[in-house]
Amino acid sequence: MNIRKAKQQDATILAPLVFSSAPIAFSATFDIDQKLSAINFLQASLASADGQYGYANHWLVEKDDCLLGCVSAWHSDLADSFHQATLTKLIDFYGMAQALAVVQVSLTMQDCIPKPLQHEWCIGHFAVDEKFQRQGVGRALLELMQKQAMIAGKHALSLDVDSSNSQALDFYMAQGFSIESQSRVSDSMLSLGIGCHFHLTKILV
Repeated sequence: MNIRKAKQQDATILAPLVFSSAPIAFSATFDIDQKLSAINFLQASLASADGQYGYANHWLVEKDDCLLGCVSAWHSDLADSFHQATLTKLIDFYGMAQALAVVQVSLTMQDCIPKPLQHEWCIGHFAVDEKFQRQGVGRALLELMQKQAMIAGKHALSLDVDSSNSQALDFYMAQGFSIESQSRVSDSMLSLGIGCHFHLTKILV
């Protein structure tokens, strides 16, 4: 089992795995029609390096040339260029008008996914292929994230998970995470089919 940074040529196989990390949220945010969809946006965005959805912001686990899992991360110290790259990709893919609609939904998502605090290394796009779950892939990715957080001078991992995803919650709690807070469910979230989320943290020592 090998963990490495994602590359441009990983985009096609990485996009569905990233999508599987939060299918309801991705669909609610990025699905406009069959062409302007979350999967197609992820494939296009992961084909270049920069921004939240760029390949440079992702790590993956592989074995025998098979993709087993992936993860990404962000934090409060990211440069303005990181956020600008994310916005530019949205505009390039959707066009200005549709990109603004996506951004508006993204703002709604902040009701359940708070911005990372100064001390937090925030984990996202965490997914393990169903065929390879319960084989240590998820633990290996979390260990990598802990090392990256400490290199960056952060002393807590954080992530957000749908409160109805009991399997994911059980996994994270077993890895030392605890529930820090619970999101309110706004009318906008309900209209998008998005429910309550838990914000989980793990203090690093």
